[in-house]
Amino acid sequence: MTDDGVPQTLFADVCQTLARAGFDIASASAGQATGLRVGREQDAVIVSWVPADELDPAGRTDASYEGIRSALQRALQEILTQAGYGVEADRTAGYVRVSRASWLSADG
Repeated sequence: MTDDGVPQTLFADVCQTLARAGFDIASASAGQATGLRVGREQDAVIVSWVPADELDPAGRTDASYEGIRSALQRALQEILTQAGYGVEADRTAGYVRVSRASWLSADG
């Protein structure tokens, strides 16, 4: 276990699964890194996405990329669920919460 409660193996396994699926990932603590960010939370791994400035040549600060975020969350849910993880998408916060499937309660 790590100090924050997430087993190191879960974090490493999720990162490896995403890499095998073709995603480049960065640590959530990497500051300004763009792309998929993977971090730890209490008893799960959190996967979020930060777009690069090049994605919006107009430089809008209010661009939400809702369509891209939605498609990416669906893809992450499919990939990680098929790999045997418990996956919950938080569309409001814009991240996917990943846990070992057996860690999820019957109530969800």
